[in-house]
Amino acid sequence: MISTLTIRLIGVPSLERDGAAVPPPRGAKAWALLAVLLASDSPPTRQRLATLLFPDADDPLSALRWNLSELRRTLGPGVELGGDPVTVALRPGDRVDVALLGSRLGHGLADAELLGLTGELLEGLAVEAAPAFDSWLLLTRLTVRAGCRAVLHDAALHRLSTGEPRAAAALAVGALELQPHDADDHALVVRALLSAGEPEAAARHVERCRRIFHDDLGADLPEAVLRASRRRPAPPDAPSVTVSAVSAASYLEAGLASLGVGAVDAAEQQLRRAVDMARVVGDPDLSARALVTRAGGLIHGAGARGVDVAAMLHEGLAFAREADNPQVAAAVCRELAFLGVQLGHRARVDAWLEEAGRFDAGDEERARQLGIRAMSSSDAASYPEALEAGEESVRLATRGGVRRQAAWSMTMVGRVHVLRGDPAAAVPVLDRALEVLQETRWLAFLPWAQAWRAEAALDGGDVETASGLLERAWVLATETGDHCWMATVARGQARCAMARGETSRGIEWVRTGLRPSPWYVWPVAHLLDAGCAVALDADPALAREWADDLHRVAADGGLREHVVRALVWRSRLGEPGAATAARVASEGIDNVALDAVLADAGGRRG
Repeated sequence: MISTLTIRLIGVPSLERDGAAVPPPRGAKAWALLAVLLASDSPPTRQRLATLLFPDADDPLSALRWNLSELRRTLGPGVELGGDPVTVALRPGDRVDVALLGSRLGHGLADAELLGLTGELLEGLAVEAAPAFDSWLLLTRLTVRAGCRAVLHDAALHRLSTGEPRAAAALAVGALELQPHDADDHALVVRALLSAGEPEAAARHVERCRRIFHDDLGADLPEAVLRASRRRPAPPDAPSVTVSAVSAASYLEAGLASLGVGAVDAAEQQLRRAVDMARVVGDPDLSARALVTRAGGLIHGAGARGVDVAAMLHEGLAFAREADNPQVAAAVCRELAFLGVQLGHRARVDAWLEEAGRFDAGDEERARQLGIRAMSSSDAASYPEALEAGEESVRLATRGGVRRQAAWSMTMVGRVHVLRGDPAAAVPVLDRALEVLQETRWLAFLPWAQAWRAEAALDGGDVETASGLLERAWVLATETGDHCWMATVARGQARCAMARGETSRGIEWVRTGLRPSPWYVWPVAHLLDAGCAVALDADPALAREWADDLHRVAADGGLREHVVRALVWRSRLGEPGAATAARVASEGIDNVALDAVLADAGGRRG
């Protein structure tokens, strides 16, 4: 009989074989080594491991070899550990808790296993004389914590959509243990308790949430929690319309037409009626299509995020599976991946895109999925992967005549070129994206593309062209109320102010872009990076505040390059060891523009 090894790195680290405790490896550094091997994005080289963990050893590589040998002894036969870069190959059936962060929702993950994801990575472990590892551990703990919260939140929504509200409430409470100020998880607890027929418990949780936000943040009860506490409203009045599948389908068609011309408010009313009627008549296919269309309209037309639209998508996925509709199921998974991108939950993005790819939904849907992949990979500073996905998305969308998707993906490709310091490559693709966006009248997305074309102009020294683009983009972004686009445009405006020597105006643009903070974490980080540049000499205390905020946002959202940039700003503000930490954190990022930033800070890679 083959035994099963369970490795727990979240919480107090431990090992089990077939449910029985296994003696741990000797020494804290062996645990640290195992965590680096299992929690890193890519296999680390022996030299990197030696630098991280054994900087003061007489022979760092020899110390690494001893600890690898100790791990082999502890993990037992059948586990392959070695090479350069060093890889770990566990046996089929072996389990590692950090690997659950990329697991597909609802596929073999028990509630008890999920609720084990509520501790700190390597909780209580102290590794002496390894400052580079301390930096790695701090960042990885934040990333793992965010991943655990995302998994628990997704799992709670899944349980709620499949008729297990008490399990949903328990999982949402587990997520709150990791972040007690997450309004969406509080709202999810309330929704689940009400669905479980426990209104008194739901009311108690609302009051608990009210106290937490008042006492800790000086804030009112979040709107999401208030909405969740209200009983479901009756369907909008439509007295002359018979409740039937035909009527529901007609409202769905009307909602799609309204979305096509940008009439978001009318679409929301029509799609709400479509959803309500489809539920009443008990048509799973129609319910799935209505739910995903309504959620998509709210996400992309009204900038909605949070538990409300996520719950619609999970319900829609359940209906799509019941109706055996692969197109709708794939679209739901893709929209859930998009929400993951916005929150910086890359492991969940990967999981939902993997799930979406299981459905044979055609080239148009594949183009949309690849567009999300390009966006997520770019956010995570995986630039070659982002370019490959974005260019293939453009190809498929162009071949299928899906012009708006082609423009969306062109913009993502152009963004990668800008971020890598190549405005000459960015300009033609962004100009073509702007042409298509104007021709298709997709004004809601236009500010994002205009902002990136302006960034390319600024990199080329053309401040006037950038200024004109940004003025137009700001009007559109503020008219639609999209705070993500506003933050992106505000960054460009701050750079224009810097180019003209208007430091105070640049600082004010950064502050404007941060009020209120957008849902999409990447533009927040990118704006804070510009803020550090603006304030560095004029207001070092503000620059330090923004560098700390940038570090926190980037680490929590898995934004690797922005973590490096935060450390660079800290180094330039005089923090000892920050340049070295930036160099360590930058390994594996293929970006010559970042190399130049590191060189200026004394953290050149080499």
